[in-house]
Amino acid sequence: MGYGRSNKPEKKSGRVGFVEGRLDELRRRWETATGEREKAEISEQIREWQSFRPERSSSGGGGRKS
Repeated sequence: MGYGRSNKPEKKSGRVGFVEGRLDELRRRWETATGEREKAEISEQIREWQSFRPERSSSGGGGRKS
């Protein structure tokens, strides 16, 4: 049998869940990074991945596109 309407589990969009998971992984890597260059590279990746978040409405617009 399937789920009834009231007890169906909540499901995030696959893309949102993937992006959040990747950001969590990058943040953990940043916390354990030892060199400044490594931290800078990870920080850049975090910024790039954050641009994929659909709920990023607080930036005030004017986003940078390559």
